[in-house]
Amino acid sequence: MTDRQKMFMQFIDKFIRDNGYSPSVREIAKGMGVSSTASVKNMLDRLEQSGALKRTGNIARSLETPSVGIPVLGRIKAGVPVTSEENVEGYIRLDKPIGDNHFFLRVDGESMRDKAILDGDCVLIKMTNHIKHGQIGAFRLNGEVTLKTFEMTTAGIFLMPANADFAPIPVGEYDEFQVIGTVKMVIRALEGGYDIEPA
Repeated sequence: MTDRQKMFMQFIDKFIRDNGYSPSVREIAKGMGVSSTASVKNMLDRLEQSGALKRTGNIARSLETPSVGIPVLGRIKAGVPVTSEENVEGYIRLDKPIGDNHFFLRVDGESMRDKAILDGDCVLIKMTNHIKHGQIGAFRLNGEVTLKTFEMTTAGIFLMPANADFAPIPVGEYDEFQVIGTVKMVIRALEGGYDIEPA
């Protein structure tokens, strides 16, 4: 796929995520800064021939992307908290749109092993400031990021590991604490690594 074709696909992916339906040829032309709708149609034909795009006959707004790219933002420690480098490493493509408020983080460590979240996995995070007792989430504690189970008890708030080799992390009254999001999916590469598209 050429750089220009990737730009078209990214525009279509984002439009579908933002609006819940595919863009028209005119909307693609406007969004991509193309003056000719014929040029857009030619590009769509090439993308369809390559298998990157699907169309249902000549029905308006019938474009379908086989998958949607979700950004991978560095690593998150499943152990003691570490600073997370929130730079986009690439994209993992899913089979259906899930919205812009999601991203993947790579797992570093074994503290969530007994929840089937292992070192090297990618976890899909839904960004939210709210989390319930017992949910697994990504948290920023005193400027550092970790992946744990959230527990709120009469004794206070704790970030709980799922591995007896690791101790719970208490959240004190004077700690800087933020819920980044909740874990919605875990992806594990069994062979050959992840299919991550470059940023």
